[in-house]
Amino acid sequence: MQTYEEQKAFVSKLNVIDDVFFQKMAEDREVAEEILRIILEKPKLKVIDSKVQRFLRNISAHSVVLDLICEDENHSIINCEVQKEDDDDHQRRVRFNRSNIDTIFVEKGLDYKELPDVYIIFISKFDTFHENRTIYHIDRVINETGTVVENGTHEIYVNTAIDDKSDIAELMQYFKKSVGQNPKFPKTCRRVDYFKKTREGASIMCKLVEDYAAEKLRQAEIQTASNFLRNGVSVDIVARSIPSLTREFIVELSKKIMQPSNI
Repeated sequence: MQTYEEQKAFVSKLNVIDDVFFQKMAEDREVAEEILRIILEKPKLKVIDSKVQRFLRNISAHSVVLDLICEDENHSIINCEVQKEDDDDHQRRVRFNRSNIDTIFVEKGLDYKELPDVYIIFISKFDTFHENRTIYHIDRVINETGTVVENGTHEIYVNTAIDDKSDIAELMQYFKKSVGQNPKFPKTCRRVDYFKKTREGASIMCKLVEDYAAEKLRQAEIQTASNFLRNGVSVDIVARSIPSLTREFIVELSKKIMQPSNI
């Protein structure tokens, strides 16, 4: 059992750019709203619904967990993701997240014209495009004319690596260091202080980190089991190799993997 001082010391090393810390920050709808108002430069934006760690199940392919997904007063959908490591094809990750979000609404029976606008905000500790900008807005453009063509999707990449002295950069620097107060985003600062400076907040954050680590380990084990099954390894051998997963779970996993694709 950690003492409060140990918990406080541990949490002091975390920052908003850490996905586990961001998750607890964004659980507060007013904090999520404040952050989105700054990044989207919409000072009157209203968040009417928000969820963190939203799991989108895709039986026939790779499922996805969204860090934060919100709906604003215009019923636009806003997905916000944080990423510290430059260890993946993040543009394709954004594409995959967006397609999964669209699928939700198609499955609800909406016509294409009824699909809401979708904003994908990717916040990283690195400059994704190496163009020395704090924020990048990606548009669909007709190559031959340069005309921007709208289809209701908006990709926005923000980073903590470049400080261009804008309000957005100021927020990103706070994401990276997460200390002190700033009148431009007081709700965000107050929530950081709750986790870093109160006994209750530090305890909640430490428990979340422990649970997050355990879930990461479980997901890695499930991925390993899936790889074994796809390569023809029997259920019994997989069960013996990964004893933390029950045989019943591995049997069900095998059934899902063996389902024919709809494509």
